[in-house]
Amino acid sequence: MKLNASQKFFLLGLSVFFIGVTATAFADSSDSDWSNKYKITSPYDHTPAREKENRTAYYNYTKNTNVVYITIWAALYDGRDVSNGHSYLSYAGDKTFLYNEAVEEHGTGVAVRIDSKSWNNGYANGVWSPDSVR
Repeated sequence: MKLNASQKFFLLGLSVFFIGVTATAFADSSDSDWSNKYKITSPYDHTPAREKENRTAYYNYTKNTNVVYITIWAALYDGRDVSNGHSYLSYAGDKTFLYNEAVEEHGTGVAVRIDSKSWNNGYANGVWSPDSVR
């Protein structure tokens, strides 16, 4: 069976589409637990670091907290900010998709984390993923 030019172009486009979908599908979007503690004299904490595979948002779910809210933003494994100025107030029960430029600036496989702060004595815990699925 011979394919004409438009059929070849269609198949090429379809192939590129499936490669993109497959790359996103193989990213590790499983959730990891985190538990952070905050003090007035030490307000910063972070999730454990994980490898990021694609350009999707980080996902965070704050399950519990005994402070009103925490402020969260996207960071690399060593605390360097990759949020491009985006931060979020996260209350107990909130699910947040965090904007980031980790893969765009540092490539696939870079280790990332979610940094947080609260100017209170307290705690927060939940789950997160570096590669989200909406």
